[in-house]
Amino acid sequence: MTLIFKIVLPLVILAIGGSGMAYLKASKPVEKPVLVEERVWNVAVERVQLGELAPEVQLFGTLIASRDVELRSLVAGEVIGVATDFKEGARIEKGDLLVEIDPFDFEALLAERKASALEAKSRLIELKALKRSEQASLARDREILALDVRNLKRSEKLSKRGNISEKSLDDARSALSRQMQQVEQRDAQLDIHRARIGQQEAVLVRFEVGVKRAERDLSNTRLIAPFAGYISDIGAELGKRIDVKDKVARLIDAGQLEVEFHLSDKQYGLLIASKGGVFGRSIKVSWRTGDIVHDFAGKIARIGSEMKAETGGVDIYAVLDANTLIAEARSGAFVDVILTGETYGNAVRIPEQSVYSKNTVYVVEEGRLEARDVKILFDNGTSLLVAGDLKDGDQLVTTRFSEIGPGIRVEVR
Repeated sequence: MTLIFKIVLPLVILAIGGSGMAYLKASKPVEKPVLVEERVWNVAVERVQLGELAPEVQLFGTLIASRDVELRSLVAGEVIGVATDFKEGARIEKGDLLVEIDPFDFEALLAERKASALEAKSRLIELKALKRSEQASLARDREILALDVRNLKRSEKLSKRGNISEKSLDDARSALSRQMQQVEQRDAQLDIHRARIGQQEAVLVRFEVGVKRAERDLSNTRLIAPFAGYISDIGAELGKRIDVKDKVARLIDAGQLEVEFHLSDKQYGLLIASKGGVFGRSIKVSWRTGDIVHDFAGKIARIGSEMKAETGGVDIYAVLDANTLIAEARSGAFVDVILTGETYGNAVRIPEQSVYSKNTVYVVEEGRLEARDVKILFDNGTSLLVAGDLKDGDQLVTTRFSEIGPGIRVEVR
């Protein structure tokens, strides 16, 4: 029995092990392949509409006065009168009297200068009269000199014949010598009169200049508004004494306003390269006051004198067209500026995020993406103006995602 047990037991164990292995193998789970479904991306699209479009650059600017001057006193004195409207913020018309300074000292100085000029003029008349008298005397002396010359010649002829004495000949020679000396003295005296007249004319001119200065100083006692505008920063009051160059007020032109705004180097370059250039280009300006928006139109008139190193751009100045609302606007107000660029044909405006790799966009064709090449015509920072392989009605993808590419299946939401 022991022998049989030793033989049968191992066989039983082997049979049980083989049966267990066969069961485990038969019951092993079988993995079936999982079918991968194609992913569908939800995208937003815009319909392409080609046409003639002009880019609009939206900027921010500031209203400034075309003329803003500090009015200063040109003479010193006590203020004896001011305009009724000489108040902060008041509107002044061209030619209005702003400030009047006591004119007494200037009137007295003008009277003294006129008296001095009259005296110098009278002295000049006197010198000219003396000159004429001296000229007449010189003419007579020359006539006498000519007679003495002829008398001497006649005496010499008579002396040779022995008809007159030596003393008579000597007397004739002496008379001629004295007359020649008299003529020379007259000539010298006439030169002296000419010099004195020249000096007196210079004196008269100096006094006449003094009169003009006095007249100008007297007129400067009345400070007149050089143009219509608004008064600000008043520095003169009734009874106050002011000195030369003291600030009286600041006058801001109310007839014309300008807008100052900044263009980046790229925007400025695009405008330079366009057919219309920069000067004379139209702009639109919006001034928001509370819930009300006032619109103005204008044209670019000037370009800043230098490029701004800190911003990499240049300041632009545009003159606003005449408008009844300009009188209500004030310099320093912030405004929105819309600058219209060159018009492009067969162009379309698209969002900036629609462009990949600088010149590729995607459109939806039969549920799948198709790449199209475009050329960027203008970039205003938020949207692009492009032209290229696009046609009316194309569904342009505006949703941006990193896995985008040709052939991807999409669903328009």
